[in-house]
Amino acid sequence: MADDNTTAAIPALETLIETALGKRDTATAQADIQLAGTLLQTLIPVIVARAAPNLDLAGIDAAVTKILTGITDLKTAIETKPTTVSVTPAAASAPAKTEAPHPMVPGQPVR
Repeated sequence: MADDNTTAAIPALETLIETALGKRDTATAQADIQLAGTLLQTLIPVIVARAAPNLDLAGIDAAVTKILTGITDLKTAIETKPTTVSVTPAAASAPAKTEAPHPMVPGQPVR
């Protein structure tokens, strides 16, 4: 990170909230989300530095960013309609299934 007072998780959280709002997202809502994100981005490092100075804020920030980005990607993937795939005759024919030979066990019937 370029600055100890910035976290990547906050913008990821803002993106998740904006994605969750979908069509109900307005300019006012975006401004409120941005303001809340800025406040969190300013307060979290200060609070963590005083409450738990030995905590790896950069590592936690990276993990939370991955989680929030993943949730946003998952929501987008769920909402995205799959494209239809045309099956070509060559791809439609599956190779013949062959079974492995069974081992001979003394005293057992042969299959």
